[in-house]
Amino acid sequence: MRRQMKKLMEQNEPKEIVDEQLVKQVHQIEQQKKQKQVFQMMEMSDSEDEQNPEQQNEESQTNQSEQTIQTQNEQSNKNQKKKKNKNKKKKEKKQQQESDQQPQQNQDEDFEFLDKVQAEQTQQQQQQLIQFQDSDENGPLAINIKRLNYNKELQQHFKNAKIAGGTQKKTHKNTKQQYLTYNPDINIPLPDKFNVKFENLNEQGLQLFSLVASQQYERLQQDYTIVKGYYDPQAIFNFLQMNPSHCEAQFDVSEYFRLKGDYKQANELLERLLYIYESSLGYGFNKFFENASVNLEIEDNVHSKVFLMSLFKFTDVLTRKGCYKAALEYSKILLKFCPTKDPCGALFLIDCNALKAQQYEYLINFASNFVRCVYKTNRSSIVFMPNIIYNCALAKFLEKGENHQYSFKDENINEAINNFGPNPLQASHQVLIIQAILLYPIVLKQLSESNEFIKQNVGNLDSFIENQRKPFKELLTEEFLQRETYLHWFLQLDAEDDNDGFLKSISIFVEKSKSQWKSNEILKWIKGALGLIVNHIKNQKLDLGSFYEDLTVVKEGTTIYNEIPFQYRRYKELSKSHFLENPERLDFNNIFAENIGAQQQQPQQQLPGNFNPLNANHGLLQAVFGTLLPWVHHPNAQM
Repeated sequence: MRRQMKKLMEQNEPKEIVDEQLVKQVHQIEQQKKQKQVFQMMEMSDSEDEQNPEQQNEESQTNQSEQTIQTQNEQSNKNQKKKKNKNKKKKEKKQQQESDQQPQQNQDEDFEFLDKVQAEQTQQQQQQLIQFQDSDENGPLAINIKRLNYNKELQQHFKNAKIAGGTQKKTHKNTKQQYLTYNPDINIPLPDKFNVKFENLNEQGLQLFSLVASQQYERLQQDYTIVKGYYDPQAIFNFLQMNPSHCEAQFDVSEYFRLKGDYKQANELLERLLYIYESSLGYGFNKFFENASVNLEIEDNVHSKVFLMSLFKFTDVLTRKGCYKAALEYSKILLKFCPTKDPCGALFLIDCNALKAQQYEYLINFASNFVRCVYKTNRSSIVFMPNIIYNCALAKFLEKGENHQYSFKDENINEAINNFGPNPLQASHQVLIIQAILLYPIVLKQLSESNEFIKQNVGNLDSFIENQRKPFKELLTEEFLQRETYLHWFLQLDAEDDNDGFLKSISIFVEKSKSQWKSNEILKWIKGALGLIVNHIKNQKLDLGSFYEDLTVVKEGTTIYNEIPFQYRRYKELSKSHFLENPERLDFNNIFAENIGAQQQQPQQQLPGNFNPLNANHGLLQAVFGTLLPWVHHPNAQM
């Protein structure tokens, strides 16, 4: 029996799962065996006849137990198979569910990937936008407050000279600090200040504000219009003495002294004007001057026009004094007050003043990041404005100092033709000047006429070949330099007004910057670039026709980076005379004689209602001043 039980146990051991009932039956059988052994020991004395039936009973019991164990094993095997089948079905269902969920998961993953890409792009754009906003020192419109003190700059030019306003007292941070005036002699009673009215944001997110005059000032303005109607300069002087805080009267008188050549008197009047306007601004405007990321947009009205023109004229006076660093900071302030409209043409002042102040690196940073800072976009740029690309090329050339590189390579032409990526100003000065000449040959033509390149005796270098060794007189007769129509897609010249404004901007740039393009080293540099272009044209290595055709339309699949963010028509009404480097002083006798002669030649002309004929019996000052007033219409007036 024991052997049989061992065999059964050995058969059951390798099975994976054993039912609890089998285990219980095995224990019962072993207990029965033990009991039988005890009974056998106690009944040893019985007869042999009685032992036979007992053995039969034991055998029958063992057989029954074996049968029950086998049936139970079969049932356990069946249960295991059923469990395995159930597990298989579950696995199949899971696989089907996973297969059904896979496309949804793939779509979700795709959306997540796109979201990540968009988030990265927005982060990059924000980093590019904030790159020059967070740092007050490197921002495109960051103001260096120390350089605003033009008197200190004058002291550097004229040592041991006593100039008023050398220092300014430090003020409490909650008080209004003066940034525009540094003359302690200015002491004007200010009973009638302007009020600042803040309005909604514009499209670029800039805060709009306007200057609102008080009721008393409006009454003075009405009185001044009556005084102007008399066309008597002495009456205007008297009005200004009685009302020293009236801004328009001060501006008109300062223009008279400026045109007369008396810049000292003009400077004092303009300082008084800026003092009045700045005193009207609250102490909250301290952030405007100190924080590069704070830009405002002033509303267009009579008072704002006088304020902006006062800043413009004062910047012009500073350049004539030789205070180029201070003039650069004031031109930034002028643009910072109206960065998206630029009614005074401050973009034509910043580049010129930066070159004169030898702030070459700042000019490159300004041109590259001005649009990103103000317009909040990477699509547009001012890099390809004619004045910007020419002056940036010159800035990179002058930045080298004495280590000028006049050598040009054939590769420079190919780089210039394809230099329309997101950072075109990273190219060398050779590439930039070639690109500037190819884009706007009319600028080089006007510069050569105003500076008389033909009369200049410019030498040659050993690296010059073929047409580079020709004189300017021959090079300037090339056909492509006579081009006058420009249909570049990034200029957005959609109407005649835009084209007129574009041509006006070129004439202003040439008039304002011509003195910067006179040195012999610069002329050699220009001659090398122009000669290389002519070499490629005559050797048929450069097809200008296809080059200009490609500039008319944006190719499919190309990303736009350098589109001008505004319309050029806004510069159409700018007066070129405001940007003259060396305006001629007025000859009183000639002006007086010309106006009297014009009146005698046109006795029957229908004159406007506000026309004031000159009277020879009036004083000379009255006669001249009457012709200079901006509201006077006389036949020989030139805009």
